[in-house]
Amino acid sequence: MILGPDLTVLKEAAKRKVADFFVQQVQQADPVDPQLRAMYVLKYQEARGVLNGIPSALIEGEASIRGITPAEMAQIIVGMAEQSSQAELSRMATNVAIDAATSEAGVLAVLARFGLTLSLGAAAA
Repeated sequence: MILGPDLTVLKEAAKRKVADFFVQQVQQADPVDPQLRAMYVLKYQEARGVLNGIPSALIEGEASIRGITPAEMAQIIVGMAEQSSQAELSRMATNVAIDAATSEAGVLAVLARFGLTLSLGAAAA
């Protein structure tokens, strides 16, 4: 018999590990200060408008700086948002899989899909 943390404690530690993993993935793909990421929500909304024929000074300004059309800039922004959405869906699906695990081995197997491990001692802390 192995004595370790309660399964609920292990699951919560695993979810923190998964959240850290996805945050790291996002930061590697786009190393922008997290506080500036809030601007991405506005840019996405403005980009969707541009793609629907609504002008945006923000998108037009950035497009001008980059030497591309506002439509091209809007498409880039929407594409980046879609990638972020996929990462968030993967994170949520992973959390659901962790919650569904009925044993420590099940939780660890979910983490292993991402090459992650979890120290049982760290989970109890």
